[in-house]
Amino acid sequence: MQTSTPKLSASTDISTLSLDSEIGTVLSLRWKRIESASAKSILDFDKPLGDLLCKLRAALDADQKQIPSKTLNVNNLNKIDRRRRSEAERLARDWNVIVSHIDDKTVGEIAESKQFSSTTALLAAVDKPEREAKAAEKKAEKEAAKAEAEAEEAAKAEEAAKPMTADDIVFEAMLLCSVNRVSDKEFIAAVKRQITMMTEAA
Repeated sequence: MQTSTPKLSASTDISTLSLDSEIGTVLSLRWKRIESASAKSILDFDKPLGDLLCKLRAALDADQKQIPSKTLNVNNLNKIDRRRRSEAERLARDWNVIVSHIDDKTVGEIAESKQFSSTTALLAAVDKPEREAKAAEKKAEKEAAKAEAEAEEAAKAEEAAKPMTADDIVFEAMLLCSVNRVSDKEFIAAVKRQITMMTEAA
């Protein structure tokens, strides 16, 4: 005698089901209802979805990083948005993690308080300090780089404003002599001539 397959609907109590494929079917039906109603349900949809995804991931081989499409298809989860699946899996995985900045409650307790209408909003609140810290770090790095660049420009401007010393002038002149193939002897003779001419003119 064959066991009759239970008639499944979006309202079916998931806790009464034993087969992963049946749980997936109910979740798929709920997903259709959520899509059409633009509703978001943490406890009735995302948590059981996340639990199932965690179970499927735990059964993967060590070298598998993603749940195969075949596995998702077999368990009727392939039509659920990938981002929604990802958020749901994280929700279930972090269910008992304590969130210090939200009254030291666990993620599960926060979800059950119905403080947030969606898993997206809940996880955003959980991640807020880390997100703000990264933004502050990025801003600090940008400001530090700007300050360093301004300091370099100021140093260059200060260096350019300094009057040249006699050694600086001679060094520049010697470079020009080298470029123009003027010997040291010719240069010294020319310097002496210019000094004599300027002295006589004075």
